[in-house]
Amino acid sequence: MDLSTARTGIARALTLSCLLMNACERVTPSAGGATHRDSSDAAYATDASYGTDAARAATVDAALPPTSQSRAHAETSGVQVDAGVTEDGELERDASAEDASAAAWSRDEAREHCQFAAGALPEQTVDTTAALGAQIPIDHFIVVMQENHSFDHYFQMLPKRGQPDAEVAKATYTNPDPTHGGRPAGIFHETSYCPNDLEHGWTPIHQQYANGAMNGFLAASKGRSQALGYYDAIDLPYYYALANTFSIGDRYFSPVMGPTYPNRLFALSATSFGLTNNSLAARGAERHTIFQQLEAAGQPWMIYAGGQVRETVFYPTLKSTYPSHLSTLDQLTHDVQAGTLPALAWVESDTGMTANGASEHPPNDMQVGEQFVAHIVDALMHGPQWARTAIFITYDEHGGFFDHVPPPHACAPDSIAPRLPRGAAAGGFDRYGMRVPFIVVSPYARPHHVSHDVLSHTSILRLIQARYGLPALTRRDANANPPYDLFDFHRPAFLTAPPLPEATVNPQELDRCRAAHP
Repeated sequence: MDLSTARTGIARALTLSCLLMNACERVTPSAGGATHRDSSDAAYATDASYGTDAARAATVDAALPPTSQSRAHAETSGVQVDAGVTEDGELERDASAEDASAAAWSRDEAREHCQFAAGALPEQTVDTTAALGAQIPIDHFIVVMQENHSFDHYFQMLPKRGQPDAEVAKATYTNPDPTHGGRPAGIFHETSYCPNDLEHGWTPIHQQYANGAMNGFLAASKGRSQALGYYDAIDLPYYYALANTFSIGDRYFSPVMGPTYPNRLFALSATSFGLTNNSLAARGAERHTIFQQLEAAGQPWMIYAGGQVRETVFYPTLKSTYPSHLSTLDQLTHDVQAGTLPALAWVESDTGMTANGASEHPPNDMQVGEQFVAHIVDALMHGPQWARTAIFITYDEHGGFFDHVPPPHACAPDSIAPRLPRGAAAGGFDRYGMRVPFIVVSPYARPHHVSHDVLSHTSILRLIQARYGLPALTRRDANANPPYDLFDFHRPAFLTAPPLPEATVNPQELDRCRAAHP
């Protein structure tokens, strides 16, 4: 049996395990990811207003039926598969796809046109030369997801500080200032390390997007100038050093034009189950996560948190179902030193909304968060499992801070409509959210590299699925680009940890922030 045949057999076995655990789902997306509106009179559909537990669970399960309706089942049951692959791995065209008479699309083209469905295996969707399974020399995926900063907001000065390949806003970038009759207002070096929280809900983000003009940040923030502020290497020396040493992505977008909860749901489930604000997802969402996929595949995973575990809010049964998988940051330190890291370590900082908070969510002092991340990275780089580790540092969403790159089209994950109030901006789940920082720290990270591939939180999901032969949860991760471009799996450049500056916290600025945000 050759390697390809063995890998296919293992992947199919894992798919069967996934099906038995009800952890991977087949979806039928709405036509073209069309815009949906909610006719509810409520300001936002909350857990209570969305219906009974049984009704909400039925909504999720109806939109995400079990992946027994994957390609193999569909062929024998007469179910139409909108895109798939032949037995030898070649892509088949959907009969309803554009230009159906043309030759088969490449994998890149197929992903761009959202031709792969939930349940698709990575070997069917990624480029034919891409690494799969043990060809990916990573055994420990560490995801550190911080809060609420855009790429330009943090890395506007990166091209002048050693990485000219990173794309940032031009110095002439402006937004109309609604407090001064629409007069153009420019970007500036922000001196406060604890900016106030800005508007970053569904409707304000669509206002910021401004139909692709990307000049509505000041208007959405009601004229608060902090929306156009940026930081420099003197403010974030450790992050700038990481970006100049390892690999970054400057086309990495949050999954949806919404706030924390829907974006974090996408990061773990490749959908928000219709959620567009920070209320509760439909009951049953906890059955459709990367955690359940890894559990079914026999791969260990852990959530390490410095306080409240956000995921137990929008996955209500996660704690009761997997109590041994929720742990502390102290335990993370222990596991790093002991060489007992899991396949996936999901790292949560605290959720405090004071200057001392480490999540970087305004009004946290951002240097406190930078120091938190630095301690984790330093421990991992000097731990016994560093040679098989990849750390992903990113942000759930942009927090209302400016970015100049229009989010591109995205694949609607499923048929679940956005839960929107009357008066909300029209929109669907067929466009990414704003650009956010993305750094890969690993022995296999390309040195001093900027990837321009379109990536998102589901790209991390797809790489983990590619490593362990797991099927796509929804259409979004099925068509996601794994972040292969940020790695060189053949020539590890950082088996020995490189020197990095200390992540310090300016005591005078922290005192000022504490006084302003006790």
